[in-house]
Amino acid sequence: MKPSFSRTLGVAAASALLLAGSAAWAHSHGDAHGASHGGAHGAMESAAGLPASATVSARDCWIRQLPAPTPSGGFLVVHNGGDQPAVLKGVSSPDYGMVMLHQTTEENGLSKMSMVHEVSIPAGQDLDLRPGSYHIMLEQPRDGLKIGDHVRVDFALGNGEGFAATCEVKPAKAMSH
Repeated sequence: MKPSFSRTLGVAAASALLLAGSAAWAHSHGDAHGASHGGAHGAMESAAGLPASATVSARDCWIRQLPAPTPSGGFLVVHNGGDQPAVLKGVSSPDYGMVMLHQTTEENGLSKMSMVHEVSIPAGQDLDLRPGSYHIMLEQPRDGLKIGDHVRVDFALGNGEGFAATCEVKPAKAMSH
């Protein structure tokens, strides 16, 4: 389904709101956007400078790269291995100027995308970010980003911890990892 002009305007408006909210969140949390502290699961700090989560991790991350200025989609599986729910609150990447959590829903036979501010992941469960459901919306890719590259995406949790994923950039026709 091709995005309509009104959907594109909606994404742009949501992007502007998220950018303002992300800047406020980063300022209030001392987030050094783009500073790498390793990013490996289990490290002392996540890639975004947050304490690394011991219970939440990511796997199978990939990005469907679309020609600019169309936003690209990011997809992965987030696992909450803890005994309490985890709340995914934010996402960023040093390789994209704007990154948001989104959800695709269907209403009256029409597909609609909207920004979400948080997503809860039940204890011991997976959150599958996939086409047609929850996903990451990525805009303003860095110059030179191409199919086959691997990029880092950083996630913030509601408890003040974070985790990172390494995502492969795939072509527009890709449907899964």
